Amino acid sequence: MIFRAIAVFVVLAVAAAPAVFGQSAGAQANEPLSVEMMIIRENSMSPLREQNLFALSQIESAVGRGGFEDELYSALERLVFAGTMHRIVGRGGHILNYFPDVRQEAARQLGVVGTEEARAILLRAGLVELQPMVLQELLNSLGNIPAEDNAQTIAAIVWIGNRFHNSLLPNNHVALAAVNALESIAGRDGGLTCANAFWYLFSVLEGPYVLAVRERAREVIDGLRVNG
Repeated sequence: MIFRAIAVFVVLAVAAAPAVFGQSAGAQANEPLSVEMMIIRENSMSPLREQNLFALSQIESAVGRGGFEDELYSALERLVFAGTMHRIVGRGGHILNYFPDVRQEAARQLGVVGTEEARAILLRAGLVELQPMVLQELLNSLGNIPAEDNAQTIAAIVWIGNRFHNSLLPNNHVALAAVNALESIAGRDGGLTCANAFWYLFSVLEGPYVLAVRERAREVIDGLRVNG
């Protein structure tokens, strides 16, 4: 009921201020935030999962309209780190905002944004994220963001993939996402120049994964051989 009341208030506030939302995405840092950006900021800072998800829905709408303000980066960064680097701690040290589904959706949206700033946030998130469902989306996004130099992205993809590969519980979904991400980058760049990427692909091919994942690694390796 609390969230519903907040959501109704937010919707009314948005409807009451259409002129504010027409501000340029290139607004200066010293200008006050629009009502929309204030709503996004406050909901992204909330310890309530429903409000975090509401912030993500508003961010997606803003990005879909083609407008992007610096506050959206800040909000997405808070949400992709919800419960990891961005912690809201309650009594007894309990983390109130540990929401893997929120982090997963934020990672997806950063991939849609697709800028260098978004890539940098994803790279940092990959260093601290432990949940396979989030890492799978994060790897998908990293593979879809073009960059002039993909060495750092490839290194991050391989590092994340190896972290699970060398664990007691190798994860098929993480491995598949890593393989697909490497294929996406190779397709844009005309191949892979990082030797570690090849070693990772071969480790998946010969690793403790289901047949479909191992065959996917074989397909990527064969494609690199043909195109190389």
